[in-house]
Amino acid sequence: MDVKTLYTLVAIADRGSFAEAGKAIGLTLSAVSMQIRALEEELGTVLFDRTRRPPVLTDSGLRLIDGARDLIAHWESLSDSLKREVSGGVLKLGAVHTSVSGWLPLALRRLQKQGQGIEIRLTTGLTHELENEVLRGQLDAAVVTEPELSRGELVFHPFFAEAMVVIAHKTAVGDTDQALLENNPYVRFNRMARVGRMVSAEIERRGLEVQSAMEIDSIEGVIAMVANGLGVSVVPNRGVANEFPPSIRSVPFGDPPLMRRLGLLMPRENPRAHLSLSLLGALEEVSKPKARKIA
Repeated sequence: MDVKTLYTLVAIADRGSFAEAGKAIGLTLSAVSMQIRALEEELGTVLFDRTRRPPVLTDSGLRLIDGARDLIAHWESLSDSLKREVSGGVLKLGAVHTSVSGWLPLALRRLQKQGQGIEIRLTTGLTHELENEVLRGQLDAAVVTEPELSRGELVFHPFFAEAMVVIAHKTAVGDTDQALLENNPYVRFNRMARVGRMVSAEIERRGLEVQSAMEIDSIEGVIAMVANGLGVSVVPNRGVANEFPPSIRSVPFGDPPLMRRLGLLMPRENPRAHLSLSLLGALEEVSKPKARKIA
C-alpha cells in the first residue's frame, strides 16, 4: 500500500465516483480502477460495491477511509512539499425549501469564501422526502426540520431554532394571533411539509377556528399572497434580512411561540462527513447572531 493509492481512495470517497476522482488527481479512469483493484487484492477485501452505479464504499471501505485520511495527514505533516492538491469534494446536499431562501445561501457563500473547494449538488424537497434520501445514501446530508422519530443510522445536528409567527397584511382585522387567524382567510402552507403539520396540530390543539382560503407549497408564495391582502398565515421567522415586505406585519404564534428546530441530518457512516461538518460549521456561524437556544 502506498500513499498515492490512499490519495486515490480518498478522492473517490470525496468526489463520489472513480471518474470524478481521476479528474481531481490527474489519472485516467482505468488507472484509478487498477489502483483500487490492487489495493483490494493486497488487503484481501472488497472496498467498493460495483453492482451500484456509481460504485459505493462497502463497510470495509468506510472503515478504511478514516484511517487513510489520518495517514495522509501524518504524511503531509512531515513536509509541505509532500502535499497534493486534492482538497474539496462533491457534497450531495438536500434542503427544505424554507432554508434555501433562508440560512443556506449565506452558509454556502461563507464556504466559498473559505476556499474549501466543495462542490454542492443541491436537491430541494420536504423533510420526510429528504430524510429517506439520506437514509438510502442518495444524499450526504440535508438541511431539514427536526425529524419526528430518531433513526439509529442518522444523526441530526440542530443549528437554529425558528419562532413561528402569524403574518398579515397591515389592513387585516385583529391584533393578536388568534384574532388574525379567526377573522381573516387562512393561507395554509403545504400540509404535507413537517412545519405545515406542526402548525396544523397547534391550531387544532388551541381550538382555533380558521377558514382555509388556499394552500401553497412555498414560503415565498405564502408571503406574496399575504402581502397582497389575500389572507393571513403562519410561517417560520427565519431571521434573515428583509424577510417580509413592508406591507406585512407579524405577531408571535403562541405564548411562548411555537418553535421549529432546523438542523443538518447526516448518516452515521459517511465518507464525506468532513464536508458535511464544514457546512454545519458555516450554518452555525451565519445563524449565530440570531441564534436561539436549541438545547
